Amino acid sequence: MNKEMKGISQKDLICDLRLNTSRYDQLRHAIDQHAIVSATDEHGTIVEVNDKFCAISGYSREELIGRNHRIVKSDVHPDSLFQNMWGTITSGRVWQGTVCNRKKEGGFYWVEATIVPIMDEQGRPWRYVSIRTDITALKQAHEQLERELGRTQALLEALGEGVFGVDHQGLCTFINPAALAMLGYEQDDVLGKDSHKLLRCTVDLTSHLPEGECPVCDTLTDGISRKTDDNNLFRKDGTPLPVSLSVSPIGSRDGQWGAVTVFRDLTRRKTMEAGLIAARDEAEAANEAKSLFLSNMSHELRTPLNAILGFGQFLEADPTLTLDQLDSIHEITDAGRHLLELVNEVLDLARIESGRLNLTVGAIVLDELMDECLSMLHPQAENRGICFALPADSGFTLQADRTALKQAIVNFLSNAVKYNSPNGEVRLEYETPDESCIRIHVLDTGVGIAPEQLSELFQPFHRLGQELGEVEGTGIGLAITKRLIEAMGGRVGAASTLGEGSDFWLELPRINQGGSHNEQQG
Repeated sequence: MNKEMKGISQKDLICDLRLNTSRYDQLRHAIDQHAIVSATDEHGTIVEVNDKFCAISGYSREELIGRNHRIVKSDVHPDSLFQNMWGTITSGRVWQGTVCNRKKEGGFYWVEATIVPIMDEQGRPWRYVSIRTDITALKQAHEQLERELGRTQALLEALGEGVFGVDHQGLCTFINPAALAMLGYEQDDVLGKDSHKLLRCTVDLTSHLPEGECPVCDTLTDGISRKTDDNNLFRKDGTPLPVSLSVSPIGSRDGQWGAVTVFRDLTRRKTMEAGLIAARDEAEAANEAKSLFLSNMSHELRTPLNAILGFGQFLEADPTLTLDQLDSIHEITDAGRHLLELVNEVLDLARIESGRLNLTVGAIVLDELMDECLSMLHPQAENRGICFALPADSGFTLQADRTALKQAIVNFLSNAVKYNSPNGEVRLEYETPDESCIRIHVLDTGVGIAPEQLSELFQPFHRLGQELGEVEGTGIGLAITKRLIEAMGGRVGAASTLGEGSDFWLELPRINQGGSHNEQQG
């Protein structure tokens, strides 16, 4: 017995041994709860395994003891991996790495392994202790992530829209082929570069948009998504690319924001818009020139027309004319009056289309205005045997210009009389679709209008096949009516049934009895 053992009783030694054994068992139990543990001799033959090794491999302890570790070899790795492993541990060094093993039933499991050589008194490996951590779930998640990343990468490469991503500093982290093609850059020109300085996201083509007004930079600052249709990115050659942008934030662990920007080339749309604007301006200029021409020509025509009508009326008063001569004079004056009516309507239409129509909108008592309109049409209606069917006093008050509304209603009533059947009827009806408006219907019992011709109503100089009929007309009255009513904030429309008649209506704002509708000036 050496000096250190002197004074120590056998009982103390046994207690100390038991205590150390208990602590060893507890430590081993703790390791077994997490790690897959095995030990081999110097030749690689398994001499010890823990329960976790058996559970994950599917082999019993009896099936493993005395066998080489090749029993769980998966053949996933090249031989060079195991050659490196064996060379490391036989030289007395620790080896660490990731290994795929095969279960007894054929499935795979992945482990992070650490193999520690235990040396004998001569410094040669006596045992190799292998401690492994099961990372199968982590490996599967990683593989799933790689598949998802692969699909995302394929989608980005196939996407026709440009996509680029930036980190919280605005440095470009990825860009897809469509974006590179649209901007004329190579990938190396963009990755790792300041996207704001490089691509110059801007509205103004003459200056570099400050970072505080750049949608990408703003999203990096506040983490809010943004969309805009009025930006430009600049190509490598310095030319602007009109784009619509959609910027979405990407959060990071430290609370700083990255961003993904998707953009679409709007060059074609902008070109089309510019063409449409030019065409609109050209059409407006042509329309203004037409209106000016019609106005000037109408004024020029009035002078000779008034002279013709004046002389015609003078001749009609001559008692020496024969009946044939008087009939000829009547033809001249009738034609002159018809032509003057056409000139006046052309002037009205030109004034409306040129925007020179002055309206004074105020409160109009419908029943009073309708009496005035009907009194103007009674002589014409009596000549054709047409009767009027009128509703009871409505008490409605409209918001309109008196002169314009009177002209519109007279146009509807005049057409209902002219195009009615002999001894027919013109019926007035009032409708209130809601409390804010009133609709006035003018219904006749004429021959009606074919469905395919309804779309041509309210177009200037369209008489729907009546050009060769007995009823005189210009084809302008309905067009004027539509424009007058719309200028007062109303609407017009029509419905018709062949052989039964037509229903022309106009709709205008209504003033309630309390006068709650605000008056307008137009």
